[in-house]
Amino acid sequence: MADEDLDNDVSAFLAVLAALLLDNVLQLDETVGRVTDFVMNNKPDRDTVVTLQSFDRIKQEFEALGDALARYAQAHAATPETGEARFQLGHDVISGITVADLKDRLLSRLVPEQDEMLLPEISAEQAAEVGVDVQY
Repeated sequence: MADEDLDNDVSAFLAVLAALLLDNVLQLDETVGRVTDFVMNNKPDRDTVVTLQSFDRIKQEFEALGDALARYAQAHAATPETGEARFQLGHDVISGITVADLKDRLLSRLVPEQDEMLLPEISAEQAAEVGVDVQY
């Protein structure tokens, strides 16, 4: 397979991932909207409102990640594999992320300290939940 074909495959794969991530954001937004309507009709307490705000924050972060992934996928094939242009592509994609905390976390993962792991440690309970489909 030629390098150009491989770049197109990678770009297409990244674009599909971005589209699916953004589809999930829309579903999350609809669900949060329904829950918000339900809660607001029942005089929520402060903790409930804070929890709903947390869901909205997560939605914003997923949306920002989906947009960043889509921008990277779009420019990937047209960008040289190494060098200043590739570095600039990553910089441009990251600079386009508007959620400051997410941008900082992404940068810290891309340029970790030497002894820092790239993936966060998770509890045994969290590990057991990975890949489990919940049906209602």
